[in-house]
Amino acid sequence: MLAAVFDVIRESGYDGLSVESVAERSHVHKTTIYRRWGSISEVLVDAVLEHAERAIPLERTDDVRADLTAMGRSVAENLENPVAGALAAAVLGSPGDGELRAVADRFWEIRLLEAGEIIADARAVSDPGTSIEPRQIIEMIVGPIWFRVMILGQPVDDAYIETLVDNAMSGL
Repeated sequence: MLAAVFDVIRESGYDGLSVESVAERSHVHKTTIYRRWGSISEVLVDAVLEHAERAIPLERTDDVRADLTAMGRSVAENLENPVAGALAAAVLGSPGDGELRAVADRFWEIRLLEAGEIIADARAVSDPGTSIEPRQIIEMIVGPIWFRVMILGQPVDDAYIETLVDNAMSGL
């Protein structure tokens, strides 16, 4: 059913997304969607989170630098994919208000919390007294990647990601 969300957005854009369009596309009754999710925005959050977990895994190993570098590469690869990049721009990069903004806010809240756990693990080992928030470190890596790909339309290479990670880790 969550795949149907992407199909509808790909074909009709966000404006074409509704419980009815997802129900029709996934061959389920709309009451099934309402019972499980309650609204189309909740379906969208789950669909985007599921996609992000597959496309941008947040792996935690004993090497925080490698974990953050892998996260940065995954973010760049996802944004450079035409379909995923368009979805990210429409849903997650929305500066507007209303339901779409709420979806983006919920997505970022969850993903930044999950990614921040990588930093918290590293900090517990290195310097628990550091004042910079884990979220800020993640933003220092992901923000420039978003800007470079989504705003400037430029590719991101490994050297760029490694520089971002090194700069962010100096805050640890």
